[in-house]
Amino acid sequence: MMKLPVLSVLVAVFAAIGAQPVFAADTASAYYEKARQYSQQAQWREAELELRNSLQQNPAYLPARLMLGQVLLKAGNWSSAEKELQLALDGGAAIEPLIYDLLRALLAQQKTTEAAFLLDQHPALKARPAYQLMQANLLKIQYKYDEAAVLYQQALSQADHDLADEIRFQFAELRLNQQQFSQIPPLLQAIRPDGGFATKAQYLQAQLHLVQQQPEQALRIYQQLLSKDPNDPIALLGKARVLQQQGKLAEALQSIVLYREKFPYNPYGQLIHAALIGLQGDDKEQNRMLRQVQMQLNNLPEDAKEQEDVLLLAATMDFSQEKFEQAILKLRRALKLYPANYQVHQLLAQSYLQLNDAKTAAGFSQQALKLNPADFQLYLLAAAIARAQQDAAAEQSVLQKAFEAFPQQIEVRKAYIQSLLRNEQSAKARQLLSAQAGQNQQADLIVLGYLQLEQGLLGDARQTAADLLKADQSKVEIFQLAGDVAAKSGDAALARQFYQQALTLDASYKPSLLSMASLALQQQDWNGAMQSYQTLLQKDAADPLVLQLMADAALRLGKASEAIHYLQQLDPQDQKLVPARMALMELYLQTNALAEAKALAEQLTAQTDISAELYFAKARLALKQQDQAETKRLSEILYGLWYDQPWRLRDLADLQLSAKDGNGAKKTLSRLQALDSDEVQLSLLQARLALLEQRYADGLRLLQKLESRQANQPAVAELKAHFYLAQGQNQAAAEVLTPLFRQSAAQQHLLLLLQAQRDQPAVVQQLLQDWLQQHPTDLSATLALAEQLEQTGAPEQARAVYQQSPLLATQAILQNNLAVLLFDTEPQQALQWAEKAHLSMPEQADILDTYGYALVKAGQAEKGLGILREAEIRQPQATLLQLHIAAALLQLKRTAEAKVILSAVSSRELNTAERQLLQQLSKY
Repeated sequence: MMKLPVLSVLVAVFAAIGAQPVFAADTASAYYEKARQYSQQAQWREAELELRNSLQQNPAYLPARLMLGQVLLKAGNWSSAEKELQLALDGGAAIEPLIYDLLRALLAQQKTTEAAFLLDQHPALKARPAYQLMQANLLKIQYKYDEAAVLYQQALSQADHDLADEIRFQFAELRLNQQQFSQIPPLLQAIRPDGGFATKAQYLQAQLHLVQQQPEQALRIYQQLLSKDPNDPIALLGKARVLQQQGKLAEALQSIVLYREKFPYNPYGQLIHAALIGLQGDDKEQNRMLRQVQMQLNNLPEDAKEQEDVLLLAATMDFSQEKFEQAILKLRRALKLYPANYQVHQLLAQSYLQLNDAKTAAGFSQQALKLNPADFQLYLLAAAIARAQQDAAAEQSVLQKAFEAFPQQIEVRKAYIQSLLRNEQSAKARQLLSAQAGQNQQADLIVLGYLQLEQGLLGDARQTAADLLKADQSKVEIFQLAGDVAAKSGDAALARQFYQQALTLDASYKPSLLSMASLALQQQDWNGAMQSYQTLLQKDAADPLVLQLMADAALRLGKASEAIHYLQQLDPQDQKLVPARMALMELYLQTNALAEAKALAEQLTAQTDISAELYFAKARLALKQQDQAETKRLSEILYGLWYDQPWRLRDLADLQLSAKDGNGAKKTLSRLQALDSDEVQLSLLQARLALLEQRYADGLRLLQKLESRQANQPAVAELKAHFYLAQGQNQAAAEVLTPLFRQSAAQQHLLLLLQAQRDQPAVVQQLLQDWLQQHPTDLSATLALAEQLEQTGAPEQARAVYQQSPLLATQAILQNNLAVLLFDTEPQQALQWAEKAHLSMPEQADILDTYGYALVKAGQAEKGLGILREAEIRQPQATLLQLHIAAALLQLKRTAEAKVILSAVSSRELNTAERQLLQQLSKY
């Protein structure tokens, strides 16, 4: 179908790619030739795009498939290269030299088992130098250095120039691993300066200089490389590392930022950047960046994972995600390799503390302090461990020592004062703070006020705030404290006065704006809260807390699209924002933004561990995409995750019944019965299962029992209407649904009522018109009304519905359908709307069909045919699409090809529109 119906709103329809027509190879060949030109210029990304275009035209075009694998290999996209090369091999490409590229891709991914198997499959190639090179590379990865060296020498003796350079480079890398440094320069110097491995040889030479403690020589090489190519990623990264080692942090940071701008997701770059940020004292930003690296650390080579900084970072990743046992395993390994690293002891102490093993934590904490007594954080850790052991004296003692050693550290002062307050030494805490003169005393008294609030000492906090106000009324922080004390005391009016005074001093002061918003929310003044949030966003448009609060307020105002807008601006790499992005996932599902939901689900899957909520969201997404197999697969996972949770099993049964998975629903309902679940809810689900299995009498008996008990009457009435509709008793269904819809005004009841009244077009139209007056942004109702008008022979009114909809500017489906209605009367306008729809959803088959045919109708048959071919790849059996292709061919005077299509289509069962177009085209 070219026109998108109501039931397929925003659902992408993906059909299996069938055999392509013979002439598609011409187009595929043209793209392939362009790719060859790009490849010769080492423009791998451009070449990849042309090759994908070629394969889109003809997936079986073997030259493009093989070359795509080679291009991906050169670009360093190992897994994709492996896939394409394997497809080329399976498709009949010659074994040599393809097998060697496939082995390169496998070895780059450390897939030693697969590589060994592939080599064993082709023993006839053992005498080839390329085969020996691959075998040597495999042995090198397996740490069999002596055997690898023999094969490198053997291969080098018979290799041509290009292969010899690669062998020398790999051999030199082996010698570096063996620490046979003197044998490396002759190998690297023999590599041709104009060959493909010349630059790699310089990288390796720089690495050798670093190993030999010659950073200036290494830096010189990196600078030479950057003078030739300022975007050289290895040189940028290497330069940053050398500068870091030399203690030139500002220069190193400048270099790594330049690298990150060009390669934002490279894990090595992120690791170095995080380390530099940490060295500059920004621990918060460092931790944020470390979380971004979490998903990439597993892809590092095994030897890199054993390095001190990487091992510690990997453990930090686990710790930050509360995988404490995994962190301990890595840290125990680090402890053996690097026993003098105090951070290892520190993180072990923290991990054991999180696991409630304070005794073991104390041992590691003491060792960390012994190794580095100059780190105040270690004192705070020791105090936390003492508190966990309920040793108040030890906690206060260690914090007193910390305060004496680090009197200017705010965290230390705060912890010490908290300890005093917990031990009912409020006077000593005040005396301690009063003894400090100047600005610090005032700041510490503010801290004291908040600590008193935390401890529930409202009287003391009120006195502290009063003393501060008496001494100074020029500080926003003092008014903020006074407002918070008043709010905590239940005096909202007084609190608002203090907050407003703070905002008089600083109109953009974030704590006061948030507090004002909080007071507004408590009084259900959503618009007032939004005003405060908008002021905050003017200062920091990416503030995650404000964005989440605004999204919540927007939802309370019934503005889902605004809530989505705010949540979309959250940092997708921040692990702490996963719950908020799950909320965004829910909104996507509720608003049928399926493409966005799919992309977000993929991101969340990569970022999170096993999450029942994510599986549930993905299952509902699969259901909306009409992917029954995926819905069933995810439902089976959820059954195991929710096995003992009846309230979640009810959600699962609802999903399974919606997906028409009768067997799955039976199993879930059986488990619900065993758990003695809510009888009313269980009966409703059982009735729905009876409806699915067409056991109408059984289902109605269940509903009658519920009616007699007056249980959940609206749900019973709705389900009863479903039974009537399933049996064709539309009038009976309408009699049940009319009062139900009048009472609920719910969309789901409207849709059922429309179905019951489908034989009454005038009634249907009136219902939809009334609904749209109240809900002008209801996409489904807009589509349904236009479709109803078109079916009753009123296309002009249908066009008006689309043109008057406030959704037309943003909804591709409305633009698409309007274009279809304008084909015959206003082809240029049709093309404009079709093009807009295509820009929004460039891969949706029906929209591609509409856009392609609009081009044909507008006299651009050649371009239109190309677009229609893209649609054909996705829907090769679509009859109307084939007729559109025939129309394009006829316009291009390719009559013979068009007649083949028309002949094939004429034998199919056609609807009215298809039959009319076939008759029209057959006249040519």
